[in-house]
Amino acid sequence: MEKIEILKERLNKNAVVTEIAKEKSPFKVLISTILSARTKDEVTEEISKRLFGKVRDVDDLLKIDLEKLEKLIYPVGFYKTKAKNLKKLAKVLKENYNGEVPNELDEILKLPGVGRKTANLVITLAFDDYGICVDTHVHRICNRWEYVETETPEETEMELRKKLPKKYWKIINNLLVVFGREVCSPTPKCRKCFEEIRERCPYYKKIVYFDEVLKKYGFEKVSKNNIPPEKGTYILKIKLNRGRKIKFGNKEGFFRKGYYFYVGSALGKSINLKNRIGRHLKKEKKKFWHVDYLLEFGDVKGIYVSNKSCECDVAKDLAEIFKCVEGFGCSDCKCRSHLFYLPL
Repeated sequence: MEKIEILKERLNKNAVVTEIAKEKSPFKVLISTILSARTKDEVTEEISKRLFGKVRDVDDLLKIDLEKLEKLIYPVGFYKTKAKNLKKLAKVLKENYNGEVPNELDEILKLPGVGRKTANLVITLAFDDYGICVDTHVHRICNRWEYVETETPEETEMELRKKLPKKYWKIINNLLVVFGREVCSPTPKCRKCFEEIRERCPYYKKIVYFDEVLKKYGFEKVSKNNIPPEKGTYILKIKLNRGRKIKFGNKEGFFRKGYYFYVGSALGKSINLKNRIGRHLKKEKKKFWHVDYLLEFGDVKGIYVSNKSCECDVAKDLAEIFKCVEGFGCSDCKCRSHLFYLPL
């Protein structure tokens, strides 16, 4: 992967757990990884230092009082649940593994509070063995780069095991965690990204192209409360927070998590942009257009309007670079679709 090579060269920072792993302690890697879930890096760093000042090994973890442990790891995410799991973890390590962290993935997965992300990170960082740690950053960015098409981190891991060259297995998590937190976040900071990656990023190419289409046809972004009572063409940017099967009309399809762009028009005698889009936005409505079925589960994140009659022209332009969702054309055109998909 060219983009991974670029990040190897350009990034000069490690995630917190990668830094902790330099101490060559599988116990500390395991504990700090558990603490890091749903927790900011700076908090994980501070709490790990505080905890390891009191808890140096499995025996210390067994001895410490649960209430004191909770106070030590606060405010990591779900600190009470994590404290209980850490106590259970210590007992299992002592009774089943002689107080040592096992060095096999299947055995690590048996430990309380440990999932595939944690187990893979322990394998790669603590034991320098081959694993692929997929957290939300790795999952999001690999889909955004269109290297995989998956719905969950677990699915992403399995796909990466099939196609990612093994030389990247140990490093992909650290690189994409840092990159994902600082640049390629849930709302990406594309202008802050390395130019070499932007040049190779399908997501960036598509959002730039989308802006060019908006400019070409004179679209303006408007709020839900400021839609003009004029005739014209509109685009709805719809966010679907999780993948799901959706019935539309007499059809059914699986809609992946991501953004959907729907192109429509309001050109009839008694129809204008305000009442046509307003109808789409109503919570309770008779579903006349296929997009209304999608809107039942998605949130409108952007409304773009133009006073031009350009619905099919816009749809044809978007079809040049975006993935089309079949079954969403208008009744009197030969467009491939009027609904287009962009991974989050």
